[in-house]
Amino acid sequence: MKRILVADDEVNIRLLFDEVLTEAGHEVISVATGREVVRKIIKDDYDLIILDIKMPDMNGLEVVQKIRELKKTTPIIVCSAFKHLEDDYVFNVGRVSAYITKPVNLQEFKAKVNELLA
Repeated sequence: MKRILVADDEVNIRLLFDEVLTEAGHEVISVATGREVVRKIIKDDYDLIILDIKMPDMNGLEVVQKIRELKKTTPIIVCSAFKHLEDDYVFNVGRVSAYITKPVNLQEFKAKVNELLA
């Protein structure tokens, strides 16, 4: 069983990812803010982190930077409605493992999660 941290300010997205990932046999911890992500990764290790770009207290780019300071190799999937950020330099220098746009294609999402956890 892999431990996955999901961060999204939209409760429906958190519930969807929780259901899909739990069905696949993973332990899922869900949070709504970037600060909660930071608190969680300070306390525990995760096999994968999935996060949104737009969150109320810290944006996803700030969260990625903080994760990389604390957990250099943990795979990160950014899941966002902002398609244009996929080409941002932060993603092109290897700070995130994947970028998935909303609305999420669940087959592609599951395939990417499985690939990163393999």
